Amino acid sequence: MSTDRSAVEAPAGLPADRAAGYVSDHLVDLLRSLGCRYLPLNPGSSFRGLHDSLVNHAGNADPQLLLCLHEEIAVSLAHGYAKATGGVAFAAVHDLVGLMHASMAVYDAWCDRVPLLLLGGGGPLTTAARRPIDWLHSASVQAQLVRDYVKWDDEPADAQALLDGVARGHQLAGTAPAGPVYVTLDADLQEQPASPDGLDQPDLRRYLPQPGPGADPDQVLEAARLLVAADAPLIVAGRVGLRPGATTPLVELAELLGAAYQDAPNTVCFPTAHPQNLSGDPAVLETADAVLAVDLADLRAVRPVTSSREPGAAGTASTGRRLVAITLDPLTPSSWSHAGQAPVPIDVPLLAEPVTGLRQLRDAVAGLIEAEAPARRRDRERRREILTRRHRELRAEQRAAVESTRSRTPIAPAYLAAAVWETVKDRPWLLTLRNTRSWPEGIWQFPGGGSYLGHSGGGGVGYGPGAMVGGALAARDHGRLPVAIIGDGDLLMAPGALWTAVHYRIPLLIVVNNNRSFHNDEEHQYAVARRRGRPVDNSWIGMRIDEPAVDLAGMARSYGAWATGPVTDPAELPAALEKALHAIDEGQVALVDVHTAPRPRRR
Repeated sequence: MSTDRSAVEAPAGLPADRAAGYVSDHLVDLLRSLGCRYLPLNPGSSFRGLHDSLVNHAGNADPQLLLCLHEEIAVSLAHGYAKATGGVAFAAVHDLVGLMHASMAVYDAWCDRVPLLLLGGGGPLTTAARRPIDWLHSASVQAQLVRDYVKWDDEPADAQALLDGVARGHQLAGTAPAGPVYVTLDADLQEQPASPDGLDQPDLRRYLPQPGPGADPDQVLEAARLLVAADAPLIVAGRVGLRPGATTPLVELAELLGAAYQDAPNTVCFPTAHPQNLSGDPAVLETADAVLAVDLADLRAVRPVTSSREPGAAGTASTGRRLVAITLDPLTPSSWSHAGQAPVPIDVPLLAEPVTGLRQLRDAVAGLIEAEAPARRRDRERRREILTRRHRELRAEQRAAVESTRSRTPIAPAYLAAAVWETVKDRPWLLTLRNTRSWPEGIWQFPGGGSYLGHSGGGGVGYGPGAMVGGALAARDHGRLPVAIIGDGDLLMAPGALWTAVHYRIPLLIVVNNNRSFHNDEEHQYAVARRRGRPVDNSWIGMRIDEPAVDLAGMARSYGAWATGPVTDPAELPAALEKALHAIDEGQVALVDVHTAPRPRRR
């Protein structure tokens, strides 16, 4: 198969003069002006006008159509692309049926605070224009399906309102706190004639996404005083790690304070090798007397709340630890979704765009420390020295723990992650997905923000396949090697994403952490049976993906990917990964199926 991307779905016979003649042509011109390079979709008649304009008016370039085999893949692909690029991403879905297919992916983007502009074919609103099937697929306010988990929606009734609504939607999606928006494109309206000068393109200078607010100066000073006075401060950062620009102020603030640092679960914001980075050491939180939480998806990561279903969790009343939180979550309430709404008490809340808030706090802390007594400065320097020693010890412990798993069969997930690191570490890589609970901290040497794209946000299984392709698309365009470590259950939810990657020449290294089970739920069944005094050995029933085992490598090859596996011998894993890397160098999508051991039970 050719690796020439320009030959993929190139339109033929286009006239030299392709002036806008229809409403959908004007819409495509607007999308191009908004920076839309790709439009993932599963085709549908409700946006056939838009589809024609993308191909025969715009020449299928900027934006380029990306055919996806399911709407959830299309929206997840946009989700991954948005996180990798830092900008608003786009996707199109067909009418009610496509939106229902896509709804889980929309919810993931909402929880993940990711900017998406979703274009939904709809109607026609004019009943005389409806075909029989249009009555099945039409609704009064189509966006009602997702209104509880988008920032904004619109259903424009005329051509100018359509252009203005899309421009407004792009602005709102990208304005902090970011999130998905949904604009319904009436099917009949798309197909209406419109002369080149018959519509006014929105003045995009008036529709620029806004960066979000800074924190109240008095609260910034209060937070700075609290952190400077602490004897064992800790900084924990979360979703802000998608932004490379977050790393410098985080490092500067940690160094000023002499604070320990940890990444929140499934995020990377800080250099792994920094001597104050203690990610993976649970004791750090226990000894901290003050915590700065930066853009955490769930503040219970730093101030645990008791749960009757998880005995043993620490309660908020059990610690005198003070909490400062930089967050915009209070600006994203939903009367339907409880995401981000756990009632966690915060001593000093800083309502601010996270990077802006970090810079404000860094400057305030610097001013206070400059006026400190020499003895206090020496205390802070000694604390940095202690953290440096602990960092070295911790990383040695983490390396030794992974090394101890090197020969285990089935292959240990920690060794799997380490073997992938050894394979890709000398390339300019981007980690699009990784193990969640079984990830071995301290092995991959992350430079900081923007090097790992995080997880789904909403916990939706099936996010991974589309998102890894979206991340890989951005990586391809920036000369980086995209890497995905994905669970077998996640992959099997939406394997058709592999076809999109292969078809559009999007190289990607996929390593399947294949434990042949929905093992997270095995743990739940084990816990329930144990508490009820029932046989725990039955926890696998209705969970195992076996008899027959799915031939994941064969499945990948059927979509056109290079694939090998299952790899069952840990000694054979490095060679399999090197072969996959060679395939990627030839422009292919490569999948390595690795049979792994389930993580030890924790419940």
